Amino acid sequence: MFAGNPSSLTARLAPLAVLLAIALAPPARADADVDPPGRVARVSLAVGTVSLQPAGSESWVGDVLNRPLTNGDKLWADRESRAELHIGSNAVRLGSETGAEILNIDDRTVQLKLSAGTLQLRVRVLDPEQTFEIATPTASVAVLRPGEYRVEVGEADGLMRIAVARGQIAVTDQGHEATVEEGQLAEYNGGPVDQAQLSALPAGDAFDQWAADRDRREDRAVATRYVSREVIGYEDLDDNGTWQTAGDYGPVWTPRVQVGWAPYRYGHWGWIAPWGWTWIDDASWGFAPFHYGRWVFYGGNWCWAPGPRRYAPVYAPALVGWVGGAHWSIGVQVGGPPVGWFPLGWNEVYVPAYRVSNNYVRNVNVTNIHVTNTVINNYITTNTTIVNGRRTVGDGAPEGRKYANVAVPGAVTATTHAAFTGAQPVASHLEKMPHGALERAAIGTTAPAIAPNAGSLGRPAAVPRPSTGMWSRPVVARTPPPAPAPSFEAQRHAIVANGGLPVPVRPVATAPAASAGGARGPMNPRADVIAVGPGGAARPVERAPITPPRNVIRPREERPVQDRPVQERPVAARAVPEYRPPAAREPAAVAPRPSPEYRAPTPPREAAPRPVPENRATEPTARPAPEYRPPLVREPAPAAQRPAAEYRAPAPAREAAPRPAPEYRPPVAREPAAESRAPAPAREAPRPAPEYRPPPPQREAAPAPKSEPRPAPPPRSDKGNKPEHDKR
Repeated sequence: MFAGNPSSLTARLAPLAVLLAIALAPPARADADVDPPGRVARVSLAVGTVSLQPAGSESWVGDVLNRPLTNGDKLWADRESRAELHIGSNAVRLGSETGAEILNIDDRTVQLKLSAGTLQLRVRVLDPEQTFEIATPTASVAVLRPGEYRVEVGEADGLMRIAVARGQIAVTDQGHEATVEEGQLAEYNGGPVDQAQLSALPAGDAFDQWAADRDRREDRAVATRYVSREVIGYEDLDDNGTWQTAGDYGPVWTPRVQVGWAPYRYGHWGWIAPWGWTWIDDASWGFAPFHYGRWVFYGGNWCWAPGPRRYAPVYAPALVGWVGGAHWSIGVQVGGPPVGWFPLGWNEVYVPAYRVSNNYVRNVNVTNIHVTNTVINNYITTNTTIVNGRRTVGDGAPEGRKYANVAVPGAVTATTHAAFTGAQPVASHLEKMPHGALERAAIGTTAPAIAPNAGSLGRPAAVPRPSTGMWSRPVVARTPPPAPAPSFEAQRHAIVANGGLPVPVRPVATAPAASAGGARGPMNPRADVIAVGPGGAARPVERAPITPPRNVIRPREERPVQDRPVQERPVAARAVPEYRPPAAREPAAVAPRPSPEYRAPTPPREAAPRPVPENRATEPTARPAPEYRPPLVREPAPAAQRPAAEYRAPAPAREAAPRPAPEYRPPVAREPAAESRAPAPAREAPRPAPEYRPPPPQREAAPAPKSEPRPAPPPRSDKGNKPEHDKR
């Protein structure tokens, strides 16, 4: 039994209880802070000359189609050029001579920097916890509701125009905030944003018409029956393949490709931080099937299975398994051993090569294909995966050859080490796979530990690029963006030190910036961004009601897609903001207007009397009778005398030329009738017609001898010829 004061005992055991609770609590995963975002931006269309400067690089590249974009990437559309980006279901389109930089893209935030030019936005879905912001040199433009917007920024002056075809925009500068409603055009000319000039929307130009056509194309997409609109690239599937239901796989999409085609063969590899080696396909539709879902070989064709539609998709750099190892050698080794890969199949786990948490491994697999939590947990706990009921160990084990697509002829693709790291087209640098080559290769899921070089960011191209001063223009943002990424050389040294594997991108620390009021504000990680707080609720600008014109280009209204995940992804806890009661708004002071001077109404003018017309019906005016004139008799005009024709004697009749007498031809003998004709013998070859010869002259016949006269017959008696009655 314990002696003493119970309260003192409790006080002595309290620190022990705290230490025990800390020891039994699950350890915090530091990897959750370095998980990459679940979505990126994709260059879905480039018209004209469009170039890209990757984050941390000083060079510009021209191969931008299907390239994933992330924080720090800069995109430039040159004169008479256009570009289109997709961030989930949202579309961002760049007009001519427009430069845009990605400040921040993650699962909740889209923050772009518009240095100069024109942006057209189509925001389909905007959840309460999501933000969509455009930072400009004049003010911050934040989207408050889904809709269609257009933002124009001058290159040298402070002019900015915002057109809201549908939705609502909040505009914030250093000390002021206002909203722009649907159907309005707001123009800013260097003054506070609450003094903008508002007017009705003008008629759309060619850029607006092009954007509206692209929106209608997305609205008609049949692929939304099988995949979520958050799957980047869904709008390109209908025009390049067909959908069908394939047994246990569910809906699958079959592309229209050439004979001998295989996934992950016609494109190139590039290094994109923080994921590392990323597949960039050459086909116009080559984004969704290579960063979501799985490839299956069904009915003699390659088919893409998108996976469950009810989850929000998570982007992956390349869903492939890898072939290689120290004992694998094919072809000529240039710069190192060759690299091979194959598409992951149904129910096969994707293993990231970059540092991630266990929750990320679950999300990137469950949201992309039908992989159960049991399979994922087996991998996480024992680094062993059960694939189609078979045990598959990690890299290098012989049992790693049990992947379904490895047995498909032509599924494994290999290229040289130099082509792999230099972003060269794989189809032009294929390595032949001799018989039995896979027996000596190690097959696994983790990407090879190969450090990138300068060529891994993309092939440099001699493309027009904007001036450097345009990108250094300071912009205004409501939310401080992340710090810029370090230079590529600094990243490469860290990758080499990590054994050739990706490392988290650590932002460059900068000093805190002063807020608009002069006090030290929140951490401002970029020197070219002036962060300002929203300052409470947005205050609408006092305005008169504006009726938009009828010729405004407006896509049809569409409801947001309800493709939200059933299970929430684990997110870092946010601090609950301190509640502040809404400030009472005081009515704006209205300057008194002087009353107008009274003026007496002007008396109406009397109309001048009009003359009354005479009554012609009662008092007709006498008209003089016309003078009679007899009709004129027209004399016939004398006919012109024609000269008599000259007499010509008739020509003497021509004597007819004597015609030669026709040549005599003997009659042709007729053949006997068909009844008496003998059967015709077999036809012989036609004989040449004999030469015609005239018949010989006829000889005179000798006179016939004169015949002597015959004696007359004796007279005939009639006695014997009379009948009996005559005799009597």
